[in-house]
Amino acid sequence: MRALRSSRAAKFAAVTAVALGLAAGATGSANAATHTSPWLTGAQMPQSGAFHWQAEPKTRHTTTAEFQWLFTCGYDKRPAHELGTSSISVEQFATKAHLVQGSQVLFHFSSAAKAKTALARIESDYAHCANLVDRGPVDYDLHKHVHASVTRTAWITQGVSYRLEIRNAAGRPGNIPDLPSDAQEFFVQRGDTISFVQIEGTNAHLDVATGSLNVLKTMAARLG
Repeated sequence: MRALRSSRAAKFAAVTAVALGLAAGATGSANAATHTSPWLTGAQMPQSGAFHWQAEPKTRHTTTAEFQWLFTCGYDKRPAHELGTSSISVEQFATKAHLVQGSQVLFHFSSAAKAKTALARIESDYAHCANLVDRGPVDYDLHKHVHASVTRTAWITQGVSYRLEIRNAAGRPGNIPDLPSDAQEFFVQRGDTISFVQIEGTNAHLDVATGSLNVLKTMAARLG
């Protein structure tokens, strides 16, 4: 999901509503309860001590619809199709911190093999992400290309996390369409599911990677 900055707040809400089938007043179906829930609590989200995350009421839904985008280093206009998902579940998290948002997405696949292949695709995207961003977007404020850095902050078996920073030519947070200036993104695959957790916005705590390994371990435990 993209950062809620300036005019992007309305865009994010509209795109999410369409993707979840909610735009025309439809009601999505919540995930069926299982013995081990894959969903994180607010206290288990990254940097919970700084942001005090709360799950947004009635935002947990499952859809087979296509998304415009899903994670920062994904490039295809049909990411769900490219990853080979059978469905996607999402829940949004709120914080009182200004211009910061969080979310958890579950990518569901028809087999563990397809989920493993999708995780490899995601890792490949992140390995090349910084160079592509450097050659592309222009900062709205300075009208010059931005600089991006992507750092792998922690990893476990079938799981990895990243910190992303986008800065303008003056070293300040980049102001570009649809990409957050700062984000932490976490991926864990277990069986036929990939759990993806993201926090993003413009806040110094988003650059603190301490605790990333614990978040990955918690996500893995939640998946069972």
